Amino acid sequence: MRINEKPSRQLAAGTGSPLLGARSFIDEIRYEEGRGRAASRGSRIRNEKFGARLRYIPGHDYDEQPKKAKGFESFHDGFGKSFTDVLGPLSRYLHSNLGRPWHKIYSEMCVSLDKRKATGRHIFEHLEHMVELDCYLGDDGKVLYKQYRHPWYGSANDQQVRGFYVHPRTGLLCLAPRRETNRQRRRKEMLAKPMTRLMLGNNMAYQIHEGVWYKVKLMRIVVGYKDPVTVAYDIFLKRKVYLNWGENWVATHKKQCNRRELAEVQRLLEGRQKEAASL
Repeated sequence: MRINEKPSRQLAAGTGSPLLGARSFIDEIRYEEGRGRAASRGSRIRNEKFGARLRYIPGHDYDEQPKKAKGFESFHDGFGKSFTDVLGPLSRYLHSNLGRPWHKIYSEMCVSLDKRKATGRHIFEHLEHMVELDCYLGDDGKVLYKQYRHPWYGSANDQQVRGFYVHPRTGLLCLAPRRETNRQRRRKEMLAKPMTRLMLGNNMAYQIHEGVWYKVKLMRIVVGYKDPVTVAYDIFLKRKVYLNWGENWVATHKKQCNRRELAEVQRLLEGRQKEAASL
């Protein structure tokens, strides 16, 4: 197969030979590896890291000059692009074999890949990190893995599996559902939190009380943990209230919003919803 001839990505298991998916996966690995080698030796564009020339200066001590460009050692941990590209085909191959016994998948890969070669050895090293094998079922029915590889099950350090894993009872390759990301969690918290005050700057804000929007003037009061108990007058509750430690914003004056100010409140609320939707 030529380097510029990309293999087909038909990795569906169960059609034809049982090694069809593994062979397609190997063809794609070889294509990506060959493309990386061809790009490194066949490009006519001068490499910025190694394209510079040193001007010869008589009597200069060239031992002090760097022998390599900065950043060369950290370029993909010394493996280059051809080794980093194998993760995509490997992930697609595992996706196409979900629900199959893991020992069959692993056996097919061992038949098609040679662990004695650098490419095969590197793929199996990535496979150990991509597929969690040491799993067990917790009391709540969730699949957990032993985080620190200790022999005791049920430790507080154990966590729920992520990504690919082998089910502890069936031995089938499974994929854990994606967890809620920090962005999704912030979005949910922002939408769930009721908006009672919209800051405007210059110690001014819009604040809602009993369904009515007011334009209020605020005063910033900082209470330290060593300070005595601090109280302030609440113009909405019409009584004194205790302040918490840290920063407190207390409304000192209020005025019910007119039509123009209510339109601005609506615009600010819509902007907040757009901000939450963009997370």
